[in-house]
Amino acid sequence: MISKIDVPQFGLFNNYAWDIAIQNETFKKLNIIYGRNYSGKTTLARMFKCVEDAVMHRDYQQCQFKVTLDNGQQITNNNLSDFAQHYKIRVYNTDFVRENLGWLHRDDGTIKPFTILGAANVELEKHIEEIVEKLGSIEDNKGLIFELATEEASLADLRKKNNNRGNELEDKLRKRAADHIKVTDTLFIATTAKKTYTINDIKLDIDTIGDTPNDYILDTDATEILLKLLKEMSMDDVNPLPASKPKFAEYAQDCENILQQKITPSKPIIELINDSLLQEWVRQGIDKHRDKRTACGFCGNPLGDELWDKLDQHFSKESEELRARIKSKIDELEIAKKGLSSFMNLKRDRFYGTLQSDFDSAVKLWGVASNVYMENIERLISELKARQNDIFKERSLPELTDASDSLVIAIKAFNDVLTNHNRKTSTLGKDQGIARKKLRLAHIAQFVTDIDYKNVLAAVEVEDSRLNLISDSMKSKREEIIRLQDEKRRLEAQAKDESKGAELVNQHLSHYFGHNELKLVAEGEQPNIKFSIHRDGAPANNLSEGECSLISFCYYVAKIEDELKDEVESNKLIIYIDDPISSLDSNHIFFMFSLIENVIAKPKKYGQLFISTHNMEFLKYLKKLTGMQKNNAKNHRHFMIQRYSKDNTWLVMAPDYLKNYITEFNFLFDPIYQCSRGDRQFISDYLQYSFGNNMRKFLESYTFYRYPTHHLSLEDRLRKFFNDGVTYSLVNRVINEYSHMEDQFDRGMQPVDIDEITKVSSAVIERIRTVDPDQFEALMDSVN
Repeated sequence: MISKIDVPQFGLFNNYAWDIAIQNETFKKLNIIYGRNYSGKTTLARMFKCVEDAVMHRDYQQCQFKVTLDNGQQITNNNLSDFAQHYKIRVYNTDFVRENLGWLHRDDGTIKPFTILGAANVELEKHIEEIVEKLGSIEDNKGLIFELATEEASLADLRKKNNNRGNELEDKLRKRAADHIKVTDTLFIATTAKKTYTINDIKLDIDTIGDTPNDYILDTDATEILLKLLKEMSMDDVNPLPASKPKFAEYAQDCENILQQKITPSKPIIELINDSLLQEWVRQGIDKHRDKRTACGFCGNPLGDELWDKLDQHFSKESEELRARIKSKIDELEIAKKGLSSFMNLKRDRFYGTLQSDFDSAVKLWGVASNVYMENIERLISELKARQNDIFKERSLPELTDASDSLVIAIKAFNDVLTNHNRKTSTLGKDQGIARKKLRLAHIAQFVTDIDYKNVLAAVEVEDSRLNLISDSMKSKREEIIRLQDEKRRLEAQAKDESKGAELVNQHLSHYFGHNELKLVAEGEQPNIKFSIHRDGAPANNLSEGECSLISFCYYVAKIEDELKDEVESNKLIIYIDDPISSLDSNHIFFMFSLIENVIAKPKKYGQLFISTHNMEFLKYLKKLTGMQKNNAKNHRHFMIQRYSKDNTWLVMAPDYLKNYITEFNFLFDPIYQCSRGDRQFISDYLQYSFGNNMRKFLESYTFYRYPTHHLSLEDRLRKFFNDGVTYSLVNRVINEYSHMEDQFDRGMQPVDIDEITKVSSAVIERIRTVDPDQFEALMDSVN
């Protein structure tokens, strides 16, 4: 169906945009369009006629418009032929009459013939009936067409359910991508190259995960490590530690040599040899007395040369040299201890969070190795001090542990952490990208597991394949229907009889309009048959405009009747009827409605129907068309063509009073009330020329309602109603001089003065308000 139109430029339509004029509405299956004369109805119908003919009208070659279909396809003035791929449209308007009905436009008074199924020989008719029986119909609930329609409906229902399952899965992916992943910075960060994350991206990630989502799901610890990495900021590089091996083995060997060195006094003092503490006490005493005292500072006895010689022979130069060597080695070992203590001064917070656990492991290795190393250095120092205190007694080192290799391993562990730290500074962005992808894939892997994505998708695909097989199995039935329809058309072509077209028009004229005296007659022989109009058996050359309208529309309906009966293609038929009741009286207007109702609307053998009119009485009948009931409101709409200026017409939604109160009386009241408000622009755009006619028709109706007698003329009723000579004269002048111009043609050269329009309309409105407040309020309510 046609959903909407946009018209940059076509006749009275300029810069017309549907979404601005109508917004949240579209054309429906049944569309009623009201417009005053000269508002643009003919222009709109001509636009649709261009679509039917697939060529621009000769008067609108440079115009532009766009028709949007319900499937989103757009038909413009540049691709009119594409419309036939989707629908077929049949337009009844003045162009149709001019092209087909010769009594208005041909010198010989003939009418362009058309053909419908006519009389055929018995054999052909029998064969056609057999095909029709075999084809059947949806309405009769039998035949191939019914069977195919039932199967297609069932298949469509199954496909809809399966599509819904697939769509639900798609919606879950779309929502997860848009509402979660795209807005979670630990899963996705927009970049210049990749600005957003969509359903297509989540599908690519699902393809990456494949059939093993458990391989991508992360435990809590792994997730925490990656989240820490994403929080990292770029840090300074850290210099590596020197990786030289400690000299413990050398220290131990030196100490062993020192402890094993043998020293013998020249003349040893036996008491000192046997008492190392006493010997050390004496040695220290020598340092405190030599060249300082002549008597013992402890006992006071004199210190003679003989004592000093005796002591010098015991504490020889060799022993003092050893003592100095021991002291030097102890100092060296103490320095080694301090060096080891200050060697490792790295802090945990200088490293990236993801490397801090490795740093902790290195610290643990260093702690164990350095403690062992320190303990064994202390044991070396302890042994040296023991030899120092008993200088003449050789010693052996106890069993020691050399932790040098362990320290080297710990240093290497530190340097590995340092290397990774420094490398991470240069690759942090890349590492964070990898981490974010791992987290996203883990998130999606858990998500597809939770919604059972693979199994549901596989079930949808399996069902889709099954439905495709069913559809393929229906292909033969569809082909058989097409074959039979082609056969039926071939047989019907053999039985075509153009004279039957005239008979069908005559049937409509007689049945719906009671015109037995007017008949359409087929003259001549194939292929040169022509139609002419006869009255009471003789050619009719002076038809009234009303008679022309009747025959024109009957001809149109007869011409599309075969298409209305097409069981397969009728839902693609779009019908546009433009103002078919020109110059018809009330009876004929009703009969025109009856023809549309019974041949087109009631059988519902059409895809979409448009009817436009300027006539309020016809509009009243159209409200009763099948499909216009309130319980079917979603399938019909009322529109109105508004002419805002001489070259600006818009199609808009019809106001409520036009839909709900379709008498002309209500409709005429609205513009009079609008004029009484003094909106000069509104009056100038819409009512300046038509005001006199509108006012006269309204007052004729209103005053006759108040004074229902034919003994009073309109002037008498006006004089009685206004009861004021001045107001009566002003109103009477406007409704006569500006609605009848046969004696005052110059009046048509200029419109009614706007101030005069406002003054007259205000006088009428105020008078009704005063003398008939109840009806005034009801009229106001009817037009909101």
